[in-house]
Amino acid sequence: MNKIEDLSQIPEHPQRAGEAHCRESEGVEDLVGLPATLVREARPVYGEPIELERLRQAAETGLPVGAVKVLQAELKRFGVQRPSDFVNRIISRATRQRRDRLNREESEVVLRVAAVMALAVYVWGEEPGAAMFLTHPHRMLGGAVPIEMALSEVGARHVEDILWGLHYGLPA
Repeated sequence: MNKIEDLSQIPEHPQRAGEAHCRESEGVEDLVGLPATLVREARPVYGEPIELERLRQAAETGLPVGAVKVLQAELKRFGVQRPSDFVNRIISRATRQRRDRLNREESEVVLRVAAVMALAVYVWGEEPGAAMFLTHPHRMLGGAVPIEMALSEVGARHVEDILWGLHYGLPA
């Protein structure tokens, strides 16, 4: 797997190469590109306990509204039909235009969808296979589309169970 070591490698991220970056002074505003980071690093878990705490705090405080646009771009890249409709189920466009931050629940949904996408890439070993799995109905989900299921906590856990089963060679 290609692991992105620094956020400046992500085109959508506001921090560009050559700009000074100090981890200690990093604010929640720097988390706009977090959904893309999670998906592109393709890690099945978020990593170090410090990173988990950073994600928890970011969700508590509320991700910047721009994180929704980043998630929408990742969904489009994965072939989700009408990614704008998908993210509007998290938070409407009108609400995004009025606010600077997502609330805790909206932030958790953005992070959850990105994490499910990352796990799918990890299990399939490539984005095309992961995208195919995520965007087509699955019989173990009663014909539901896995990426749609990721909008709820229970649905995301069900999709993750299927993905881990595939990873460990169980029938899916």
